[in-house]
Amino acid sequence: MQRQMEKIDAIILAGGLGTRLRTVITDRPKVLVPINNRPFLDIILNTLSQCNLVGHVILAIGYMAEKIIEEYQQTQKYPYKISFSVEEKLIGTGGGINKALSLTTTEKVLVFNGDSFVGVNLYELLKFHDDNHAAATMTVVEVDDTSRFGRVIIDKDGRIVSFLEKNSDDAAGYINAGVYVFQKTLFDDVVKDIPISLERDLMPLFLKKGVYGFITKENFIDVGTPESYRAASRLFLTK
Repeated sequence: MQRQMEKIDAIILAGGLGTRLRTVITDRPKVLVPINNRPFLDIILNTLSQCNLVGHVILAIGYMAEKIIEEYQQTQKYPYKISFSVEEKLIGTGGGINKALSLTTTEKVLVFNGDSFVGVNLYELLKFHDDNHAAATMTVVEVDDTSRFGRVIIDKDGRIVSFLEKNSDDAAGYINAGVYVFQKTLFDDVVKDIPISLERDLMPLFLKKGVYGFITKENFIDVGTPESYRAASRLFLTK
């Protein structure tokens, strides 16, 4: 029987330029690309509806922000409040989280990459985070070739010890699936409104404070390239 959890806030990173997708999609931001006649972002938002663990969602937006606001500002489809953290300049994934945190009120937050999806059990993810007294938890999946994504190295206790850069090798291993839990205090010393990458700049610094890898065997898909976008359309057609 699942124990009762207090609802927490969630941030969805939805400000990317989507440069690699522009050969197939030019009139909307990456998170609004259609997957079988619905915006990709709807898939993440529907998942948050079903888990009943989130009370407030903040969309961290930048590129074509007005289109995302137009799509979701008046929506009544979801059982939580939706707010917008609008980035006036490119500040990266780390900067986007840091800015959006000012709109959150819970001690820990869920964070999602807005251009990927993994069917992780969010209750189990949050329980894993709490049981390990983690400062941060990253959802990871195992793939046959980590070269496109970079590899996550995890010790026997589930703690992440290092990251290998993209293209460092093509071996099988764990990759970042783009769903996180963060204690907000991790960002206390991060300067606001400056360009900073979560993956390259912040996560390596956070390791010493206790970052754990939550392994899921669920399907992982992203829409970052024309090829993966077409694969996502095929995957969700079967769901």
